[in-house]
Amino acid sequence: MSHHVPVTAGAEGRRIPAHGLAEKEMLWAFLRFARATVVAKVDALSPEELRKRHVGSATTLGGILKHLVTSERHWFANVLGGRELPMPFGPEDPDGDWRLADGEDAAHLVAAYRAACELSDEIIAALDLDSTGAQTDDDYTLRWALTHLVAETNRHAGHADVLRELTDGARGW
Repeated sequence: MSHHVPVTAGAEGRRIPAHGLAEKEMLWAFLRFARATVVAKVDALSPEELRKRHVGSATTLGGILKHLVTSERHWFANVLGGRELPMPFGPEDPDGDWRLADGEDAAHLVAAYRAACELSDEIIAALDLDSTGAQTDDDYTLRWALTHLVAETNRHAGHADVLRELTDGARGW
């Protein structure tokens, strides 16, 4: 039996995925767990707290969430789903997906993230793990994209853990 320690505010019901799931369900469950972690880390923050910089780079709690919106849209909607959603970065602005626009608050960012995740989940549900989706080059499989997003989202959830504690002292895994 596992013991679960308290988690961040807003993460009620968030638990590590069950043991014994099939591969696709396991990867997807861990992605949903990581997504919920990141959302919980921005819970109840003011626009100023979302933008607060604690490190030398431009990394902020709001920027992490905005970047993860882009990651979901890129890998699932565009690469596997064949959509052509615009990306907020390019050669002239490589960090465009980390910068918050005026008026972007926690509610806006969480809604955008949830919408991106819902679209991702539709694509995930429709594909087998070995599928390359709508790609013509067959470069990436759903398995690769799920694994990549589990790693990417958890990496940034760890950043968010530290930034949230530095912002207001809130702790939890």
